[in-house]
Amino acid sequence: IYKTTDDQGRPVYHLPEDVTSFNVADRRIVVRGNVPPPVDMIDDVDAFIRALSDEGLLVEVIPSAKMSKSKKNVVDPMNIIAAFGADTARWFVMSDSPPERDVEWTASGAEAAFKHLSRVWALCSRIGEMPADHKGEGDQDLAKATAKAIDEVTKGIEGFAFNKAIASLYAFTNTIAKANASTGPMKEAIRTLAKLMSPMTPHIAESIWTYQGGVGLCAQAPWPKADPALLIDDTVTLPIQINGKRRAEISVPKDMPAAEVEKLALADEDVVRFLAGQPVKKIIVVPGRIINVVV
Repeated sequence: IYKTTDDQGRPVYHLPEDVTSFNVADRRIVVRGNVPPPVDMIDDVDAFIRALSDEGLLVEVIPSAKMSKSKKNVVDPMNIIAAFGADTARWFVMSDSPPERDVEWTASGAEAAFKHLSRVWALCSRIGEMPADHKGEGDQDLAKATAKAIDEVTKGIEGFAFNKAIASLYAFTNTIAKANASTGPMKEAIRTLAKLMSPMTPHIAESIWTYQGGVGLCAQAPWPKADPALLIDDTVTLPIQINGKRRAEISVPKDMPAAEVEKLALADEDVVRFLAGQPVKKIIVVPGRIINVVV
């Protein structure tokens, strides 16, 4: 928000395009108008700022406030839609905060949402190019992740906790991207992802659905149901700390012996990268909680 004060001491608000920002001696100054002064000719910065203030040209920058026409800080959603598309606008608005709380609108947030949806489409394209006879070892893990995503997203939408639903979709997307599964389960997973995304991003959801062989319209397809048997969690995800800093995580069976957990932890590619050949002095496995590696 950009504010000055009129002769009566009343606040006057300005649009971003009506002010100019520049630096003088490592100090950021914002003034009314579109032409910055010749900063190389300013000898006394404090005197210059006082003069701007006396003339009513110095603009106070307020980091954030509730959108208001009078404060001229309203964001036109059409600008976001024109730049990134309607799906991005919806995804960003619904992902950042629950409905009952305020959300701080930032251009970077919309850009991040657009990048994620672009990544989802790239993932869809990669799966579409998989050979039909490709076999993987992670079919069951992917099926469990799919059931978990269906359960969490369904509960999030039904409870109007759209940010939680979208957080689950982020996690599910990452799982699909890393999965070592056969072509059939991968296609089923990406179609399920499209269906779960469809309330928030109907356009890209329909494109993914059609590209991956979905029957009819995604919007008219039945909502997926989670297999209760696949929701039984017999694994645990353990964070791995190296010298007190979290560097990775692994999922292991809950009853796996500590010695086997140690082997898996030390074989993890992120752990190997951070160790960089350093000898391990000690490794401590806290069952069901955490793995600590000391070098």
